[in-house]
Amino acid sequence: MVQGDPENIDAQYRTEYSIKALTDAGVEVDELLLQRGDWDQAKGQQIVQDALTQYGDDVEVVFCNNDAMALGALQAIQAAGRTVGEDIYLVGVDALTDAVQNIVDGNFTGTVFNDYFSQAQGAANLAVKFLKGEDVDPVNMVDYVKVTSDNAQEILDKIK
Repeated sequence: MVQGDPENIDAQYRTEYSIKALTDAGVEVDELLLQRGDWDQAKGQQIVQDALTQYGDDVEVVFCNNDAMALGALQAIQAAGRTVGEDIYLVGVDALTDAVQNIVDGNFTGTVFNDYFSQAQGAANLAVKFLKGEDVDPVNMVDYVKVTSDNAQEILDKIK
């Protein structure tokens, strides 16, 4: 686990729920390393390089709290001769263009898209309802979108 700033609530949730998703699916998890990467690509690369050196093939999944760190992790994984999707999985967060392209290319397992298009549309729709005097809920959520090989090209086309 390459964590952003551990004081950041998003980093805390991203860390907690990444592991929870695996355990809820019945996967046995042995956390080998949890290290702070501060949202930085170079730190992500160094952390994963060190983990692969220390733990070798025992590293089966690399979670990164953002895609910048995951892009660094990808460099370390490739330098170690490992292949994402074959002998290791790599997951980030943010759906950066480079990360989504790497999913399309088979070099990333997945990322998460904070759907700002739907957020903007939802906010506009709520504003119109409010201005018309209609009741609106005080909290309106828009789901995050898992980005995998199944939908990566569609997401990439949206964000380019």
